[in-house]
Amino acid sequence: MSTLGNYYLNGPSLSTATGVFTDVELTTCAPAGWYSDGVISRELVGCKLLPQQNCPDCSGENKIKLQYNATSAIDLYCVSSTNVNAYMATGDVFSSTTQIYQDAALTTPMADGFYREPFSSTYREQSSSVLGTLSPGPTCPPLGDIYRSGVSSPCNSFCTGNYNINTAFSTVSGNDYFTLTLGDEIVGGLADGWYAYDDFSSSTSTSASWRIMQIQNNLVADIAECDSSNNCQSL
Repeated sequence: MSTLGNYYLNGPSLSTATGVFTDVELTTCAPAGWYSDGVISRELVGCKLLPQQNCPDCSGENKIKLQYNATSAIDLYCVSSTNVNAYMATGDVFSSTTQIYQDAALTTPMADGFYREPFSSTYREQSSSVLGTLSPGPTCPPLGDIYRSGVSSPCNSFCTGNYNINTAFSTVSGNDYFTLTLGDEIVGGLADGWYAYDDFSSSTSTSASWRIMQIQNNLVADIAECDSSNNCQSL
């Protein structure tokens, strides 16, 4: 157990001092042992302070910082993440623990979703409050293979109005304008509805190659073009 006392340093702080003394004149060395300012600890041996060490967390909590995304692993790595604190049972590590919690008492599981230690190449998915196996992170698809408009409805609104197609996006599969197919998932997510898309930044009045896709639950549900009567025809 540590004890409080008045000691004197031959430097402005414990981290820069080389010795600890019991008198203001710095003539009597303090007893050998460990000295701390609450942030770092240093051992005094033969009136000389050894290199500093960070003080451990004495609360008994096994807390870890993680990056989190609720949607998917590819969004965790390629779109955005939120920094969160999680708690595990004493002695557990993130790579092998089975559960992570919001509180030190280990009573409230973390939200389901995708977690990784900061900038780690591996992640774990939490589902029904249980962590899955440690998995390698996905490769991020190149951004800018396809361009889209904003969302609109119904589909044939694109056939009669002018829409800018200037927002780059990509698919989880890596499919581009030429290979986009039904069931493709959009990186980062899109709201349900209809979007014009093209191989380059354009607009519906300046390009002859643009098409229309329908998004449902962030998946491509239909691909269409406008016919001569300004109606959408599925391809």
